[in-house]
Amino acid sequence: MCENNYRMEFSFTTASASQNKEQIIYIEKSRTIIPIVFIPGIMGSNLSAISEQTNDKSTEKVWRLDDSISAIGWSFPYYGTAKARKLEFDPEKTEVDDRGLVIDAAAKEIAQVEQEYENEIRNLYEDDTEKLINAYKIKQQKIEMAIKNNPENKYFGTRKERGWGTIAYISYGQFLETFQESLFNPKGHLTENLARLTNPPSFTLNKDSKVSLSFQKQHIEHCQSFHLPVHVMGYNWLKSNADSAKQLKNLIEVDLPEYYKKRGQTCHKVILVTHSMGGLVARYYTEALGGRDKVYGVINGVQPSKGAVTAYTRMKRGSEINNCEGIGKIKDWIMEHIIGKDAAEVTAVCAQSPGPLELLPTPEYGMEWLTITDPDGKSESYPKADPYNEIYLAKDKWWCVCEPHLINPLNEDYNQQQMQEDWNKYKNIIKYKVKKFNDAIANKYHPNTYVFFGLGDEHDKIKPEFLTYQTAHWQGSFAQGYQTTTMYTTPNHIGAVNRLNLKELSEIRSIVPRRYDWKDAKIETHYGIYSTKIGNISEIYRLLPADSNGDGTVSHHSGAISMNHLQARMHLPIGHEPAYQSMISQEFTLRAIVDILQKVKIDE
Repeated sequence: MCENNYRMEFSFTTASASQNKEQIIYIEKSRTIIPIVFIPGIMGSNLSAISEQTNDKSTEKVWRLDDSISAIGWSFPYYGTAKARKLEFDPEKTEVDDRGLVIDAAAKEIAQVEQEYENEIRNLYEDDTEKLINAYKIKQQKIEMAIKNNPENKYFGTRKERGWGTIAYISYGQFLETFQESLFNPKGHLTENLARLTNPPSFTLNKDSKVSLSFQKQHIEHCQSFHLPVHVMGYNWLKSNADSAKQLKNLIEVDLPEYYKKRGQTCHKVILVTHSMGGLVARYYTEALGGRDKVYGVINGVQPSKGAVTAYTRMKRGSEINNCEGIGKIKDWIMEHIIGKDAAEVTAVCAQSPGPLELLPTPEYGMEWLTITDPDGKSESYPKADPYNEIYLAKDKWWCVCEPHLINPLNEDYNQQQMQEDWNKYKNIIKYKVKKFNDAIANKYHPNTYVFFGLGDEHDKIKPEFLTYQTAHWQGSFAQGYQTTTMYTTPNHIGAVNRLNLKELSEIRSIVPRRYDWKDAKIETHYGIYSTKIGNISEIYRLLPADSNGDGTVSHHSGAISMNHLQARMHLPIGHEPAYQSMISQEFTLRAIVDILQKVKIDE
């Protein structure tokens, strides 16, 4: 008898001694199933319009990122307007779409079958219909067999069955493929990526990390006792993360045990790997819904643990371009217009969607992260005690995160009653969903949590792609004109009554000046000289660019979760969206999983 990673091999004689023939059989070793559940960030899950019919696969896609052009329609003037976004990105009219691109584990075998089919039909005539149909049927049968017989699919089910089609392939697809290949070897041996973890880490952990993430051979071999299938949970990121956490609870406590029971296996606990807002979903499940005991450990990548000031600035000015050069600038421009190029496009979505609003800075972020400097140089910083009432619900202040006249772009004439109804809906989301969610997870983390976050490595001059809003600053100045110039406030009924131009949707806001400094002036023209007055006609406030270090979205302040809550933490120069596309972040994630498994008993 010899023992392999996946099976035990027995040799025995099946014929008479004179024939001297030996038969070999394989008996699969029992392994503990520990699903690795990946939870994406905001905008990382595919969404479709809700269908009135169950399992309707013809519903309209709302948000899908299979490739670089999948969502480009949202950047077009007609399709990407604030009106269209409000109608389409409605949390009550959308659901997770599992029809996204998935590369099956049997992709190589499928490609070979496709090539054989192409070679065969190349030699057939178009009018040889019967042979063409037969060749196509045979091809489909071979593809079905290739998928069925693939070792990964046989053990765990197809990737589509495990939820891979619910998330953005362009952001996560290749990472998930590499990730699964690192955790499963169909031949029964340790994968190369796991085996090489006996080498020293290629990164340096932050000070006060409780573990080293360095391993000996026996630590890696311990992983052979487990099957580690990668599952994915896409979720409706427009809804509250509390709702998504309930979905996660059902997946872990109901769906996965039933899924593996049907496959003749058992599943009791999972490991969670999260990106960005997905970390908030995981925290709510483990800390507010009693899910700690169902989770061996959590790996968080670029989590906005206390919120992000970027969530505020995007609602005030739209998505920002980080001043990259060349192709990077073009890509940033496209993404800016897809996410929302101005306050109107972003607010139309966020004001009705709890999920994005739960990314705003929480009280744990700290006070005074928003500064208003008037034209005379006097500064006031907010919040002083309460971000909800001082910034998020301060509708009569022009710096309020949500400008009432932008909530409902369908209300073109600013009907006061409609504006009040829309504001009340938004207010209720803040008071009864956002605040409640934030309070439930404040300073709470699974005890077995590992974190990495993005940080530019050049501190003297931060590269454009790492510039991040840690604070927001509106700088004021006076705009001057002639006394004959007339400027009127706009009919913003329930909002800031001193606004002068409701069409200002980016980094500029104009308001009525608090003092008028008029001075006599002489104006020369070719008709002659005449006297007039010149002075302040408005105050202009400009939102200054981001100037702090981070990943371009989440600042160092929010990404660097306190070591009091963590097992290990690491930072690296990585952008927010592609955080898991880095070899270093992938290695950190693998090492964290191995470390988590050290605490799992084989018979558990």
